[in-house]
Amino acid sequence: MDFLNPNYKVRNLLVLNAAGFSCISLVVFLLATQPFYLSDVIGVPPEKVGSAIGTLGAVDELVAVIVAPLLGTLNDRINGWAWNHSRFPSGSRILELVSFSVLALSLLGYGQFATKLFPDLWFWRAIFAVGVSGCMSIVTVMLHEVNNSDFRWSHMAFWRTQFKNHGERLLDGNGESDADNGENNELPTVEDDVFRIEEGPTQQTNKKHGSLAALLGVSTGLGAVFSVLFFLTLPVRLSSWYPDLSSKESLQLSYSLLGYFSAVCGVVVVVFAYDCVKQRRLSGHTPDLELPDTTYFELLKQGLDASRNNLRIQLAYVAAFVSRSTAVATAVFIPLMVYKFYYNSGLCGAEDLQNSLKLRSGLPLKTSCYDGYIFLAILTGVAQTVALVSSPIWGILVDSKKLGSRATLAVASAFGMLGTFGLCLVGRGDVYDPRTATCFVLVSFLGLSQIGTIIASMSIVSSVGQTVERTEHRVIGSISGLYSLCGGVGILVITIIGGRWSDHWVFGPFLLLGTFNAALAAVATRRG
Repeated sequence: MDFLNPNYKVRNLLVLNAAGFSCISLVVFLLATQPFYLSDVIGVPPEKVGSAIGTLGAVDELVAVIVAPLLGTLNDRINGWAWNHSRFPSGSRILELVSFSVLALSLLGYGQFATKLFPDLWFWRAIFAVGVSGCMSIVTVMLHEVNNSDFRWSHMAFWRTQFKNHGERLLDGNGESDADNGENNELPTVEDDVFRIEEGPTQQTNKKHGSLAALLGVSTGLGAVFSVLFFLTLPVRLSSWYPDLSSKESLQLSYSLLGYFSAVCGVVVVVFAYDCVKQRRLSGHTPDLELPDTTYFELLKQGLDASRNNLRIQLAYVAAFVSRSTAVATAVFIPLMVYKFYYNSGLCGAEDLQNSLKLRSGLPLKTSCYDGYIFLAILTGVAQTVALVSSPIWGILVDSKKLGSRATLAVASAFGMLGTFGLCLVGRGDVYDPRTATCFVLVSFLGLSQIGTIIASMSIVSSVGQTVERTEHRVIGSISGLYSLCGGVGILVITIIGGRWSDHWVFGPFLLLGTFNAALAAVATRRG
């Protein structure tokens, strides 16, 4: 059959997941270390850290809301240029390279140049937002490419594929063919037929959507766990390796090292990522069929029109709003909860802090908050591990005929409500001690909710425009950008309101997030 994205290789799938892994690991590191960076490096008083986090989050998401749809549409426009210039890479390859380079620049700015909250951190956080928005918007485009390609899970056993191809060539040399044996690979199969059909109430869907989205969920979950286990503890290990480093210097060096890591990731992705324009050209597709010579803003309008006329895409946008809000709760407000407990209870080196006022220009000694670092790594690590392990299950639920993406979103939002409202109930005291089994369980519920909504919503977006004849795939970048925009709005709301609320009640953001999950459950279970 005529696949939308032919000649998709295993290495293309691997680099797609590597891009998600790397980007999320950097995001988790920056967000989780924010309270410590603000206090140790910038010198923000503990009672003002919550407001500072909210302000930086607002800057981040204001930028993301603006640039996400523009970058998505730029992907579509670059693909149009690539049709006219055979050596020009596709939009996804170029924008991934640019996005990781921007992330590298931002992390180096944090590590080497930032000295004040304003304007330094405002500027570098805005640059970071551009990089993350570009990277994750294009990861969604790359997921659409593999979901609507000739890739099969059997391709992962590449040695078997090579052996099979060698055997087929021997048969062809003896005058035989697959057609002679009744095994013509060009004959349509049940799995192939689903690529021809745009999902509707009575139509089949591509059974790969949930599983490939789940694989990406596993990769991003691994990225978060890797970040918690290695990146988040990097300042501690650097101080152990180099005793002369202060807590401030070890944090700054960690940011710089991860900036170089991001630059390397960009090079790897641009070299090994799938090039949809090149492969379609080699397969005989024509630019007139693929992408009309429309202007940038016409492509953006087409993306808006496609979203307006598709209720499933709109549901994915609502889920993106909730999933990104949950990501903030996991990566920002849980660390803030831990940070406030350790400082308010005197476990964050209160005596060391008094001594440091005399010895080191007011900076805490490097042993002052390391217990907080380690416990935070354990707590968030458990949540991310639970999410990681559950990813294949969410993929199965999405691909299930009895459930599907809508019911899966309802289940995920139910876990979100259990986690958020549960934290609000157990945290009603003045100082909540998170070092309990109940806290670990409730935070794990948040991890389940986050990965479930991500997998289900991304599977919906990746099912858009499954064949060459459908027009939606021409503006998949715009649709992905709008998907990221909705997620950015969710983060913007919870960081502004939740950040300020957390200065008075640290569980305020979780109550707000629980309300978001309740709204998602209502939308996912409505008829129509």
